[in-house]
Amino acid sequence: MRTMQKTMLLVLTSFLVMSVAYKASAQQVKIAYVDLRRALNETNQGKKAMQKLQKEKDKLQKQIEDKEKSILAMQEKIKQQQNILSQEALGKQMEAYQKAVMELQQTYGQFQQELAQKEMKATQDILIKMEKILAQIGKSDGYTMIYDRSVGAVVWAPAHLDLTDRLIQAYNKAHP
Repeated sequence: MRTMQKTMLLVLTSFLVMSVAYKASAQQVKIAYVDLRRALNETNQGKKAMQKLQKEKDKLQKQIEDKEKSILAMQEKIKQQQNILSQEALGKQMEAYQKAVMELQQTYGQFQQELAQKEMKATQDILIKMEKILAQIGKSDGYTMIYDRSVGAVVWAPAHLDLTDRLIQAYNKAHP
């Protein structure tokens, strides 16, 4: 499915390039690309945002690990007492164990969702600012299009068309 989306994006982008080239046949088409993911991770604000997210992830991971230890202790206790306890008592412990496992799975899912939302929130502002800088670069240097390599639209291009380092420098200068 993801490959199909990338292929469709590539086909549509190629079609767009050809149509722009056709309409502007007297004009030269000038194309460049950036790696927004790399730029996001290498700008000063991006690094700070990623460090903050990593701390949050570590905190949540510790909570998950603590719950896992508790569940493993419950499991071990059940194994040790399975021949000693009555069926009813064993059933209650198994029920409590299964409930704890389900709660752990739900908690893990919630943590994943929470982290994804925090990452989106942390990076959205930076990406909006980057798009403005790229628009300025595109206009000032006369680019027809600037592709994002991190989404797979660019399979290959010469390195001199890569504006990622320039974007990082411009971003850090504009947003220290």
